[in-house]
Amino acid sequence: MNNHHQQHQQPPEPPPLTASGGDCGNCGAHLRGLLHNVRLRGIQRKLCTSCVLRLHPSSFCPVCFAFYDSNPPHPSKRFACSKCASFTHSLCASTPPPSPYLCPPCSAPSPASFTFFRNDASTGGGRRIDGKSAAVILCAARVASASMAKAVAVARIEAEKKAKDAAFARKRAREALERVALLITKNVNATQNNNGGGDGSAQLSGSAASFFNANKKQNVNVSQELVNNVKTETG
Repeated sequence: MNNHHQQHQQPPEPPPLTASGGDCGNCGAHLRGLLHNVRLRGIQRKLCTSCVLRLHPSSFCPVCFAFYDSNPPHPSKRFACSKCASFTHSLCASTPPPSPYLCPPCSAPSPASFTFFRNDASTGGGRRIDGKSAAVILCAARVASASMAKAVAVARIEAEKKAKDAAFARKRAREALERVALLITKNVNATQNNNGGGDGSAQLSGSAASFFNANKKQNVNVSQELVNNVKTETG
């Protein structure tokens, strides 16, 4: 067993963000000890040590509490629980293992009330934390840290997607402005051609000529303004 633990033991890592005291977001227990910050199903929650492990059964061995870090043992070196997603190291399982195999939580007399860690043991009530309890806390901290790292990665992907969507929307807006400016320019040119070329006012007189010149000037101004906007946007 000692050789097995040395094989699967990982060097200690910095614990995830934790808070001192509060209510567990899963079981509701009020604790004076640490609560782990966990991202679960898209929601950030504060969970006690036992609930972190209960809600992530495939992330660790329920006997030696080695954290798998998304890399569980090879199927030939593990037993899969027949009731949950837990994987137990072959060397950690009892000999001979029961068939079908049940992990420690599922094989408990009362699985619903099974706990990996007695929360009152970490409340500073004078009880010392033994080696197993320390391994449980460290395993839960690693699981929580991994969940928060995944949350950061997902947030980064979402931010990049929003930036790309915004850039695409700006491009479409610039293209729309360019099309409108082109249509107005073509309309002004067509109006001039239909009125005999030049400024088109030579063939008109009185109020008709004044109206045409004012309308043409307005169209040219609008067209030029749109062109300037397009240049500003694309610049």
